[in-house]
Amino acid sequence: MNTAYTPYRATQRVEVRRLVLALVVGLLALGCGEESDLSDEETDLSNDEHSQICEQIDASIGLHDGYDLPGAAGAPRWGIPETTPPIRRVRRSWSTLSDVEKTQVIDAFIALKNITVDSGDPGSARADYDSFCDELGLESYERNLYDYYVEAHVNAWVSMGTPVQQHIRMAHMGPQFLTWHRYLLLRMEADMAEAIGDPDFALPYWDWTDCYEDGDPSTCGPIFEPDYLGSAGSCDQDNNSVEGYLTDQGFRVHIQSNTESVFSPESIVCAQRPVRRSVACSEYVDGPPDKTDIAGIFDRVVYDDAPYNSCDTEEDVSFRQYLEGFSNDEVRGVCVLSGCSGMHGQGHEWISGDMASGSPSPNDPMFFLHHGQVDRLWAAWQEANLATGGKQMVNYGNPGFPEDFLGSLFVFNEVDASELFDYKALGYEYDTLPRR
Repeated sequence: MNTAYTPYRATQRVEVRRLVLALVVGLLALGCGEESDLSDEETDLSNDEHSQICEQIDASIGLHDGYDLPGAAGAPRWGIPETTPPIRRVRRSWSTLSDVEKTQVIDAFIALKNITVDSGDPGSARADYDSFCDELGLESYERNLYDYYVEAHVNAWVSMGTPVQQHIRMAHMGPQFLTWHRYLLLRMEADMAEAIGDPDFALPYWDWTDCYEDGDPSTCGPIFEPDYLGSAGSCDQDNNSVEGYLTDQGFRVHIQSNTESVFSPESIVCAQRPVRRSVACSEYVDGPPDKTDIAGIFDRVVYDDAPYNSCDTEEDVSFRQYLEGFSNDEVRGVCVLSGCSGMHGQGHEWISGDMASGSPSPNDPMFFLHHGQVDRLWAAWQEANLATGGKQMVNYGNPGFPEDFLGSLFVFNEVDASELFDYKALGYEYDTLPRR
Protein backbone atom coordinates (compact mmCIF):
# COMPACT_ATOMS: atom_id res chain seq x y z
CA MET A 1 0.00 0.00 0.00
CA ASN A 2 2.95 2.33 0.31
CA THR A 3 3.00 2.69 -3.48
CA ALA A 4 -0.27 4.59 -3.15
CA TYR A 5 1.09 7.08 -0.64
CA THR A 6 1.68 10.69 -1.60
CA PRO A 7 4.58 12.68 -0.21
CA TYR A 8 4.17 14.28 3.19
CA ARG A 9 3.32 17.96 2.89
CA ALA A 10 5.49 20.41 4.82
CA THR A 11 2.46 22.55 5.66
CA GLN A 12 1.07 19.69 7.75
CA ARG A 13 4.02 19.53 10.09
CA VAL A 14 3.01 22.03 12.76
CA GLU A 15 -0.42 20.50 13.29
CA VAL A 16 1.00 16.96 13.28
CA ARG A 17 3.57 17.98 15.87
CA ARG A 18 0.86 19.32 18.18
CA LEU A 19 -1.21 16.17 17.87
CA VAL A 20 1.76 13.91 18.40
CA LEU A 21 2.91 15.81 21.46
CA ALA A 22 -0.61 15.53 22.85
CA LEU A 23 -0.40 11.77 22.32
CA VAL A 24 2.88 11.51 24.21
CA VAL A 25 1.63 13.65 27.07
CA GLY A 26 -1.46 11.46 27.26
CA LEU A 27 0.64 8.30 27.44
CA LEU A 28 2.74 9.76 30.22
CA ALA A 29 -0.40 10.62 32.15
CA LEU A 30 -1.82 7.14 31.68
CA GLY A 31 0.79 5.03 33.29
CA CYS A 32 4.27 5.38 31.80
CA GLY A 33 6.65 4.12 34.41
CA GLU A 34 4.00 2.78 36.75
CA GLU A 35 4.16 -0.83 37.84
CA SER A 36 1.38 -3.16 36.67
CA ASP A 37 1.32 -5.59 39.60
CA LEU A 38 -2.44 -5.46 40.03
CA SER A 39 -4.84 -7.26 42.34
CA ASP A 40 -8.00 -8.94 41.06
CA GLU A 41 -10.06 -5.98 42.24
CA GLU A 42 -8.04 -3.67 40.05
CA THR A 43 -8.46 -5.71 36.86
CA ASP A 44 -11.32 -3.66 35.48
CA LEU A 45 -9.42 -0.45 36.13
CA SER A 46 -6.39 -1.97 34.42
CA ASN A 47 -8.43 -2.85 31.36
CA ASP A 48 -9.80 0.67 31.23
CA GLU A 49 -6.31 2.16 31.42
CA HIS A 50 -5.04 -0.18 28.72
CA SER A 51 -7.94 0.79 26.45
CA GLN A 52 -7.41 4.49 27.07
CA ILE A 53 -3.74 4.24 26.14
CA CYS A 54 -4.67 2.31 23.00
CA GLU A 55 -7.11 5.06 22.09
CA GLN A 56 -4.30 7.58 22.48
CA ILE A 57 -2.12 5.50 20.16
CA ASP A 58 -4.95 5.20 17.63
CA ALA A 59 -5.17 8.99 17.63
CA SER A 60 -1.78 9.07 15.90
CA ILE A 61 -3.18 7.21 12.87
CA GLY A 62 -3.88 9.16 9.69
CA LEU A 63 -1.80 12.21 10.49
CA HIS A 64 0.28 11.99 7.31
CA ASP A 65 0.20 10.24 3.95
CA GLY A 66 3.39 8.23 4.21
CA TYR A 67 6.41 7.69 1.97
CA ASP A 68 7.56 5.23 -0.65
CA LEU A 69 11.02 4.95 0.88
CA PRO A 70 13.72 3.69 0.73
CA GLY A 71 12.72 1.60 -2.32
CA ALA A 72 14.27 -1.60 -3.63
CA ALA A 73 17.46 0.26 -4.58
CA GLY A 74 17.71 -1.68 -7.82
CA ALA A 75 17.60 -5.05 -6.11
CA PRO A 76 14.06 -6.40 -5.63
CA ARG A 77 14.00 -9.77 -3.82
CA TRP A 78 17.68 -9.44 -2.88
CA GLY A 79 18.64 -12.25 -0.53
CA ILE A 80 15.92 -14.70 -1.58
CA PRO A 81 17.43 -17.65 -3.52
CA GLU A 82 15.90 -18.53 -6.87
CA THR A 83 15.97 -22.22 -5.95
CA THR A 84 16.43 -24.05 -2.65
CA PRO A 85 20.19 -24.15 -1.93
CA PRO A 86 21.64 -27.68 -1.68
CA ILE A 87 23.55 -26.73 1.48
CA ARG A 88 22.14 -24.42 4.14
CA ARG A 89 24.27 -21.90 5.97
CA VAL A 90 24.09 -22.20 9.75
CA ARG A 91 23.26 -19.28 12.01
CA ARG A 92 25.04 -19.72 15.33
CA SER A 93 24.87 -18.13 18.74
CA TRP A 94 27.22 -15.16 19.06
CA SER A 95 28.71 -16.69 22.19
CA THR A 96 29.88 -19.77 20.29
CA LEU A 97 31.89 -17.81 17.70
CA SER A 98 35.66 -17.70 17.81
CA ASP A 99 37.46 -14.36 18.12
CA VAL A 100 38.21 -14.46 14.41
CA GLU A 101 34.57 -15.13 13.58
CA LYS A 102 33.36 -12.31 15.83
CA THR A 103 35.75 -9.89 14.18
CA GLN A 104 34.51 -11.02 10.76
CA VAL A 105 30.92 -10.19 11.72
CA ILE A 106 31.82 -6.74 13.04
CA ASP A 107 34.00 -6.03 10.01
CA ALA A 108 31.05 -6.95 7.78
CA PHE A 109 28.80 -4.44 9.56
CA ILE A 110 31.51 -1.78 9.22
CA ALA A 111 32.03 -2.66 5.55
CA LEU A 112 28.36 -1.98 4.79
CA LYS A 113 28.74 1.54 6.19
CA ASN A 114 31.56 2.09 3.70
CA ILE A 115 29.74 0.70 0.64
CA THR A 116 28.26 3.81 -0.91
CA VAL A 117 26.92 4.66 -4.36
CA ASP A 118 30.31 6.03 -5.37
CA SER A 119 32.59 3.56 -3.59
CA GLY A 120 32.71 1.14 -6.51
CA ASP A 121 32.40 -1.87 -4.22
CA PRO A 122 30.15 -4.82 -5.05
CA GLY A 123 26.68 -3.79 -3.94
CA SER A 124 27.23 -0.07 -4.54
CA ALA A 125 24.14 0.13 -6.72
CA ARG A 126 22.01 -1.11 -3.82
CA ALA A 127 23.11 1.92 -1.83
CA ASP A 128 21.27 4.17 -4.28
CA TYR A 129 18.07 4.46 -2.25
CA ASP A 130 15.71 7.30 -1.40
CA SER A 131 16.47 8.77 2.02
CA PHE A 132 14.15 10.40 4.54
CA CYS A 133 16.89 12.97 5.14
CA ASP A 134 16.58 14.21 1.55
CA GLU A 135 12.80 13.83 1.39
CA LEU A 136 12.29 15.97 4.49
CA GLY A 137 14.95 18.52 3.57
CA LEU A 138 17.18 17.57 6.49
CA GLU A 139 20.94 17.18 6.63
CA SER A 140 22.00 14.61 4.04
CA TYR A 141 24.53 11.84 4.60
CA GLU A 142 26.41 9.57 2.22
CA ARG A 143 23.94 6.76 1.62
CA ASN A 144 25.35 3.31 2.29
CA LEU A 145 24.28 -0.33 2.51
CA TYR A 146 23.97 -0.36 6.29
CA ASP A 147 21.78 2.71 6.62
CA TYR A 148 19.47 1.34 3.93
CA TYR A 149 18.13 -1.00 6.64
CA VAL A 150 17.80 1.81 9.18
CA GLU A 151 15.75 3.81 6.67
CA ALA A 152 13.56 0.78 5.86
CA HIS A 153 12.85 0.30 9.56
CA VAL A 154 12.18 4.01 10.06
CA ASN A 155 9.52 3.81 7.36
CA ALA A 156 8.11 0.66 8.91
CA TRP A 157 7.36 2.72 12.04
CA VAL A 158 6.40 6.00 10.39
CA SER A 159 3.95 4.06 8.22
CA MET A 160 1.94 3.26 11.32
CA GLY A 161 0.77 6.87 11.29
CA THR A 162 -0.82 6.69 7.84
CA PRO A 163 -4.54 6.36 7.09
CA VAL A 164 -4.07 2.77 5.88
CA GLN A 165 -2.35 1.64 9.07
CA GLN A 166 -4.88 -0.78 10.55
CA HIS A 167 -1.97 -3.24 10.98
CA ILE A 168 -2.43 -4.49 7.40
CA ARG A 169 0.90 -5.22 5.73
CA MET A 170 2.67 -3.33 8.48
CA ALA A 171 5.95 -4.55 9.91
CA HIS A 172 4.99 -4.22 13.58
CA MET A 173 1.96 -4.75 15.79
CA GLY A 174 0.42 -7.30 13.46
CA PRO A 175 0.80 -10.63 11.63
CA GLN A 176 3.59 -9.57 9.27
CA PHE A 177 5.94 -8.67 12.11
CA LEU A 178 7.86 -11.95 11.83
CA THR A 179 7.79 -12.30 8.05
CA TRP A 180 8.94 -8.71 7.46
CA HIS A 181 11.88 -9.03 9.81
CA ARG A 182 12.80 -12.46 8.43
CA TYR A 183 13.23 -10.85 5.03
CA LEU A 184 15.14 -7.91 6.51
CA LEU A 185 17.66 -10.37 7.99
CA LEU A 186 17.93 -12.30 4.71
CA ARG A 187 18.71 -9.14 2.79
CA MET A 188 21.23 -7.89 5.34
CA GLU A 189 22.87 -11.33 5.48
CA ALA A 190 23.28 -11.35 1.69
CA ASP A 191 24.87 -7.90 1.79
CA MET A 192 27.31 -8.90 4.50
CA ALA A 193 28.25 -12.12 2.69
CA GLU A 194 29.02 -10.20 -0.48
CA ALA A 195 30.92 -7.48 1.38
CA ILE A 196 33.37 -9.93 2.95
CA GLY A 197 33.46 -12.32 -0.01
CA ASP A 198 32.09 -15.31 1.89
CA PRO A 199 28.95 -16.82 0.29
CA ASP A 200 28.55 -19.15 3.29
CA PHE A 201 28.41 -16.28 5.79
CA ALA A 202 25.53 -16.52 8.27
CA LEU A 203 24.34 -13.87 10.69
CA PRO A 204 24.78 -14.94 14.30
CA TYR A 205 22.02 -14.50 16.87
CA TRP A 206 21.92 -13.25 20.44
CA ASP A 207 20.76 -16.08 22.71
CA TRP A 208 19.11 -14.09 25.49
CA THR A 209 19.81 -16.82 28.03
CA ASP A 210 23.58 -16.29 27.65
CA CYS A 211 23.19 -13.16 29.76
CA TYR A 212 22.28 -15.35 32.73
CA GLU A 213 25.35 -17.60 32.46
CA ASP A 214 27.40 -15.61 34.97
CA GLY A 215 24.45 -15.09 37.31
CA ASP A 216 24.33 -11.37 36.62
CA PRO A 217 22.23 -10.44 33.58
CA SER A 218 22.95 -6.76 34.18
CA THR A 219 26.42 -7.16 32.68
CA CYS A 220 25.78 -9.73 29.94
CA GLY A 221 29.53 -10.18 29.67
CA PRO A 222 29.41 -12.68 26.78
CA ILE A 223 27.77 -10.08 24.52
CA PHE A 224 28.95 -6.56 25.28
CA GLU A 225 32.65 -6.93 24.66
CA PRO A 226 34.51 -3.74 23.67
CA ASP A 227 36.71 -5.68 21.23
CA TYR A 228 33.68 -6.73 19.17
CA LEU A 229 30.07 -5.52 19.52
CA GLY A 230 31.16 -2.74 21.84
CA SER A 231 30.51 -1.75 25.42
CA ALA A 232 27.19 -1.68 27.27
CA GLY A 233 27.12 2.11 27.29
CA SER A 234 25.92 3.90 30.39
CA CYS A 235 22.79 4.81 32.36
CA ASP A 236 23.83 8.42 31.90
CA GLN A 237 21.75 9.43 28.89
CA ASP A 238 24.20 12.22 28.08
CA ASN A 239 27.18 9.90 28.10
CA ASN A 240 26.07 6.49 26.86
CA SER A 241 28.03 6.16 23.64
CA VAL A 242 29.26 2.66 22.81
CA GLU A 243 33.02 2.28 23.14
CA GLY A 244 35.39 -0.22 21.57
CA TYR A 245 36.40 -1.64 18.21
CA LEU A 246 33.09 -0.85 16.48
CA THR A 247 33.34 2.86 17.29
CA ASP A 248 37.10 2.99 16.76
CA GLN A 249 36.59 1.83 13.18
CA GLY A 250 34.33 4.79 12.46
CA PHE A 251 30.90 3.16 12.79
CA ARG A 252 28.45 6.07 13.19
CA VAL A 253 24.70 6.73 13.27
CA HIS A 254 23.27 9.02 10.56
CA ILE A 255 19.48 8.96 10.96
CA GLN A 256 17.88 8.91 14.39
CA SER A 257 14.74 9.78 16.34
CA ASN A 258 13.93 12.54 18.80
CA THR A 259 11.32 10.13 20.28
CA GLU A 260 8.50 12.69 20.12
CA SER A 261 6.46 10.10 18.26
CA VAL A 262 7.84 7.13 16.38
CA PHE A 263 4.82 7.25 14.02
CA SER A 264 5.49 10.81 12.87
CA PRO A 265 8.05 12.16 10.38
CA GLU A 266 8.56 14.93 12.91
CA SER A 267 10.53 12.40 14.97
CA ILE A 268 13.26 12.02 12.34
CA VAL A 269 16.63 13.66 12.93
CA CYS A 270 19.53 13.46 10.48
CA ALA A 271 22.87 13.97 12.21
CA GLN A 272 26.01 11.94 12.84
CA ARG A 273 26.89 10.52 16.27
CA PRO A 274 28.13 7.26 17.88
CA VAL A 275 25.84 4.34 18.69
CA ARG A 276 24.23 4.60 22.13
CA ARG A 277 23.34 1.93 24.71
CA SER A 278 22.08 1.91 28.29
CA VAL A 279 22.15 -1.80 29.05
CA ALA A 280 20.19 -2.85 32.17
CA CYS A 281 19.23 0.76 32.94
CA SER A 282 15.54 0.67 32.01
CA GLU A 283 12.97 0.95 34.78
CA TYR A 284 10.54 -1.13 32.72
CA VAL A 285 12.41 -4.45 32.47
CA ASP A 286 14.68 -6.41 34.81
CA GLY A 287 16.64 -8.35 32.21
CA PRO A 288 16.38 -10.04 28.83
CA PRO A 289 13.87 -12.89 28.45
CA ASP A 290 14.91 -16.10 30.22
CA LYS A 291 14.38 -19.82 29.59
CA THR A 292 10.92 -19.80 31.15
CA ASP A 293 9.86 -16.93 28.92
CA ILE A 294 11.18 -18.74 25.87
CA ALA A 295 9.41 -21.98 26.80
CA GLY A 296 6.17 -19.99 26.76
CA ILE A 297 6.17 -19.87 22.95
CA PHE A 298 5.06 -23.50 22.88
CA ASP A 299 1.93 -22.75 24.89
CA ARG A 300 0.55 -20.80 21.93
CA VAL A 301 -0.40 -23.07 19.04
CA VAL A 302 -1.99 -20.38 16.84
CA TYR A 303 0.24 -17.98 14.89
CA ASP A 304 -2.09 -15.02 15.37
CA ASP A 305 -5.65 -14.30 16.35
CA ALA A 306 -8.30 -11.68 15.59
CA PRO A 307 -8.33 -8.72 15.65
CA TYR A 308 -4.64 -9.10 14.74
CA ASN A 309 -3.27 -6.03 16.49
CA SER A 310 -1.10 -5.19 19.46
CA CYS A 311 -3.80 -3.74 21.70
CA ASP A 312 -6.60 -6.31 21.55
CA THR A 313 -5.16 -9.64 20.45
CA GLU A 314 -4.73 -12.05 23.36
CA GLU A 315 -1.09 -12.84 24.03
CA ASP A 316 -2.17 -16.04 25.77
CA VAL A 317 -3.53 -17.23 22.43
CA SER A 318 -1.44 -15.57 19.73
CA PHE A 319 2.13 -16.75 19.28
CA ARG A 320 2.98 -13.59 17.32
CA GLN A 321 1.53 -11.30 19.97
CA TYR A 322 3.45 -13.09 22.73
CA LEU A 323 6.76 -13.18 20.85
CA GLU A 324 6.50 -9.56 19.75
CA GLY A 325 6.04 -8.63 23.41
CA PHE A 326 2.59 -7.09 23.72
CA SER A 327 0.19 -7.75 26.57
CA ASN A 328 -3.52 -6.96 26.97
CA ASP A 329 -2.92 -6.34 30.69
CA GLU A 330 -0.18 -3.76 30.21
CA VAL A 331 -0.94 -0.32 31.68
CA ARG A 332 2.45 1.34 31.28
CA GLY A 333 2.12 3.64 28.29
CA VAL A 334 5.63 3.05 27.00
CA CYS A 335 5.13 -0.72 26.99
CA VAL A 336 1.67 -0.55 25.43
CA LEU A 337 3.28 1.41 22.61
CA SER A 338 6.54 -0.52 22.24
CA GLY A 339 5.72 -4.02 23.46
CA CYS A 340 8.31 -4.06 26.23
CA SER A 341 6.05 -6.32 28.31
CA GLY A 342 8.15 -9.30 27.23
CA MET A 343 10.18 -11.23 24.68
CA HIS A 344 11.19 -9.18 21.60
CA GLY A 345 10.17 -5.83 23.05
CA GLN A 346 11.76 -6.65 26.38
CA GLY A 347 15.11 -7.28 24.68
CA HIS A 348 14.99 -3.93 22.91
CA GLU A 349 14.10 -2.09 26.12
CA TRP A 350 16.75 -3.89 28.19
CA ILE A 351 19.55 -2.78 25.86
CA SER A 352 17.96 0.68 25.50
CA GLY A 353 19.79 3.55 23.84
CA ASP A 354 19.30 3.21 20.11
CA MET A 355 17.68 -0.20 20.56
CA ALA A 356 14.77 1.43 22.42
CA SER A 357 14.41 4.34 20.00
CA GLY A 358 11.68 2.67 17.95
CA SER A 359 12.02 3.50 14.28
CA PRO A 360 15.83 3.73 13.92
CA SER A 361 16.68 0.84 16.27
CA PRO A 362 18.79 -0.95 13.57
CA ASN A 363 21.40 1.77 14.19
CA ASP A 364 22.76 -0.65 16.79
CA PRO A 365 24.12 -3.84 15.15
CA MET A 366 22.67 -5.67 18.15
CA PHE A 367 19.32 -5.20 16.40
CA PHE A 368 20.23 -7.86 13.84
CA LEU A 369 21.51 -10.35 16.43
CA HIS A 370 18.42 -9.74 18.53
CA HIS A 371 16.10 -10.34 15.61
CA GLY A 372 18.13 -13.41 14.74
CA GLN A 373 17.02 -14.79 18.11
CA VAL A 374 13.41 -13.77 17.42
CA ASP A 375 13.53 -15.53 14.06
CA ARG A 376 15.13 -18.57 15.71
CA LEU A 377 12.22 -18.82 18.14
CA TRP A 378 9.77 -18.60 15.26
CA ALA A 379 11.69 -21.43 13.58
CA ALA A 380 11.53 -23.47 16.79
CA TRP A 381 7.79 -22.89 17.06
CA GLN A 382 7.31 -23.89 13.43
CA GLU A 383 9.30 -27.10 13.90
CA ALA A 384 7.27 -27.98 16.99
CA ASN A 385 4.07 -27.59 15.00
CA LEU A 386 5.39 -29.54 12.02
CA ALA A 387 6.32 -32.38 14.37
CA THR A 388 2.67 -32.89 15.28
CA GLY A 389 1.93 -34.34 11.86
CA GLY A 390 -1.59 -32.93 12.11
CA LYS A 391 -3.46 -29.71 11.57
CA GLN A 392 -0.60 -27.69 13.01
CA MET A 393 1.37 -28.40 9.81
CA VAL A 394 -0.64 -25.74 7.95
CA ASN A 395 1.53 -23.19 6.13
CA TYR A 396 4.85 -24.74 7.13
CA GLY A 397 3.90 -24.87 10.78
CA ASN A 398 2.06 -21.56 10.94
CA PRO A 399 -1.55 -22.50 11.72
CA GLY A 400 -3.68 -19.43 12.13
CA PHE A 401 -1.70 -17.14 9.84
CA PRO A 402 -4.52 -14.95 8.47
CA GLU A 403 -5.22 -15.12 4.73
CA ASP A 404 -5.47 -11.35 4.45
CA PHE A 405 -1.84 -10.96 5.48
CA LEU A 406 -0.25 -13.47 3.08
CA GLY A 407 0.52 -10.80 0.46
CA SER A 408 3.36 -8.40 -0.15
CA LEU A 409 5.51 -6.98 2.62
CA PHE A 410 5.41 -3.30 3.45
CA VAL A 411 8.38 -1.48 1.85
CA PHE A 412 9.43 -4.73 0.14
CA ASN A 413 6.52 -4.99 -2.28
CA GLU A 414 8.19 -7.63 -4.44
CA VAL A 415 8.13 -10.22 -1.63
CA ASP A 416 5.04 -11.96 -0.26
CA ALA A 417 4.77 -12.97 3.37
CA SER A 418 3.90 -16.52 2.31
CA GLU A 419 7.35 -16.87 0.73
CA LEU A 420 9.04 -16.46 4.09
CA PHE A 421 7.44 -19.41 5.88
CA ASP A 422 9.84 -22.21 4.92
CA TYR A 423 13.10 -20.87 6.32
CA LYS A 424 15.11 -23.89 5.25
CA ALA A 425 14.08 -23.32 1.64
CA LEU A 426 15.50 -19.82 2.04
CA GLY A 427 18.91 -21.38 2.58
CA TYR A 428 19.61 -21.28 6.31
CA GLU A 429 19.06 -23.08 9.58
CA TYR A 430 20.07 -22.66 13.22
CA ASP A 431 22.74 -24.51 15.17
CA THR A 432 20.22 -25.35 17.91
CA LEU A 433 16.53 -24.75 18.49
CA PRO A 434 14.65 -24.63 21.79
CA ARG A 435 12.34 -27.65 22.18
CA ARG A 436 8.91 -28.07 23.65
